[in-house]
Amino acid sequence: MKTDFIVIGSGLAGLTSALVLQDFGKVLIVTKSKLDDCATNLAQGGIAAVVTEEDSFQSHIKDTLVAGCFHNNKKAVEYMVKKAPQAINWLVRQGVRFEKKDGKFSPTREAAHSRRRVLHATDFTGREIERALTLKVKKNKNIKIWEYVFVHKLLVDNKECLGVQIVKSDFCTQGHPELVSGSTKMPKQVRHDKRDEEVINIFGQAVVLATGGLGQLYQWTTNPIVATGDGLALAYRAGARVKDLEFIQFHPTALKDGKSPLFLLSEALRGEGGYLIKLKKQRSKLPHPNPLLIGEGKVRSSIGERFMKKIDPQAELAPRDIVARAIFAEQQKGPPAGGEVYLDIRHKGKEFLQKRFPNIFRKLKRRGLDLSRDLIPVTPVAHYSCGGIQVDLYGRTNIKNLFAFGEVACTGVHGANRLASNSLLESVVFPLRLKECISNPSTSGGSLRNTSPSVSLPSLVKTPGRWPNGLLPGESLSKIRKGLQQLMWEKVGIVRTRKRLLEALDKLREWEREIGKIKNVNKDLIELKNMILVSRLVVQAALSRPKSLGAHFID
Repeated sequence: MKTDFIVIGSGLAGLTSALVLQDFGKVLIVTKSKLDDCATNLAQGGIAAVVTEEDSFQSHIKDTLVAGCFHNNKKAVEYMVKKAPQAINWLVRQGVRFEKKDGKFSPTREAAHSRRRVLHATDFTGREIERALTLKVKKNKNIKIWEYVFVHKLLVDNKECLGVQIVKSDFCTQGHPELVSGSTKMPKQVRHDKRDEEVINIFGQAVVLATGGLGQLYQWTTNPIVATGDGLALAYRAGARVKDLEFIQFHPTALKDGKSPLFLLSEALRGEGGYLIKLKKQRSKLPHPNPLLIGEGKVRSSIGERFMKKIDPQAELAPRDIVARAIFAEQQKGPPAGGEVYLDIRHKGKEFLQKRFPNIFRKLKRRGLDLSRDLIPVTPVAHYSCGGIQVDLYGRTNIKNLFAFGEVACTGVHGANRLASNSLLESVVFPLRLKECISNPSTSGGSLRNTSPSVSLPSLVKTPGRWPNGLLPGESLSKIRKGLQQLMWEKVGIVRTRKRLLEALDKLREWEREIGKIKNVNKDLIELKNMILVSRLVVQAALSRPKSLGAHFID
């Protein structure tokens, strides 16, 4: 089967790539779940850009470099920041509706930003962006969508990407002799039926990886269930270089309610004046009006206190790695010296909170919490991979005709720790450069191939239904998956030690040997293999950096 361009992933980076590439040919988007099941759709805070006279490119560049501990690729940072206003205008032309006041953008502020430069759509910015771009994609005749497709491998020959090999249900291929003939969606009754899975090769002129992050490697994460590091695994097996995988960012404030994925409490809450407090007396709620924090946040009671001012001059608005470790340290102390940490923004009042954070207010209400009356229990949680597939400023990997954008890629803009709201920005600025690559062959490293390759590759492989040990795949795979997530959380988490990293590496290698003996082609098995491989790469990267830097902290 053949198309012009293949885009793997349906978040901001993937949809932007597809909308750029459709000017040059037929585009196929493949995604392993439904189209909007992505991290973009969950993004609350916003997208950073210099849009006011009070702000400047130099200020945004400096904030990004400081947050990234100057481990950033400065050229990439400068390019991204200076192209941000153009990227915002492009999004607006696609139909994205950012908050405005008197006809002008009304940016907010988030942690480690020295200015208010975060454009937002109340507190569901990602959902608004995904809505607008999805509408554009679905209306475009040059773009086709295939949901519930799992990419098994990249088809690479002589360091050139020829296409992809996918695992797909027969249900989705029935009535579709040509892959690019239409959009399909797998209904619930057949979605998890492994009996009809098959492997199909798709060839194209170029492949774009926009598969998102790897948060599901961890027991506690804000990432959607699909974020298992598949793109990294695909690229690494194909021979692509990876970089900075040790820098896993833990967001300081997810709602601590024991559910996974955990509900993110946007950094914008602290940007709008929210405090982080620890209780001296362990109580789940405190009476209202607030007995603790008024005005400058001075303690009015022996019940609790702010603690971030003692740790960093920016207090609650310090970079994420600093705030996350501070909260983690308080939790590790336990009572009476420490214990639970809470977000307190009650002093802003119900009217403001409902208008500015309608989604968060509503979600907390469903969980029995009132943002305007209650202290909200928070915890750090795996959130973002600052590293990824090594690419240049055009998104090119070291494999010809293979591009990577968004969280799966590493341009170097984030350094050792990402500045808030630069992730959505990166996911639109760099994919827009695809136009230069496709229209100018010298930029893309030579002309793109427009015919199917002559190499012999398998076209169809049926999957056996059972493991050699007689267990259904799901029963054993689920157990190993949960064990892996717990292992990564406990030994490769917010605070690491060399001893724990080595223990994690030994266990991951053991699982690799065990799983490697099974040759079945099955979506769940491939996904688990990807998770184990990427976890090992993260651990090895962490071991290769013996000193702490940014999100990588060695005790």
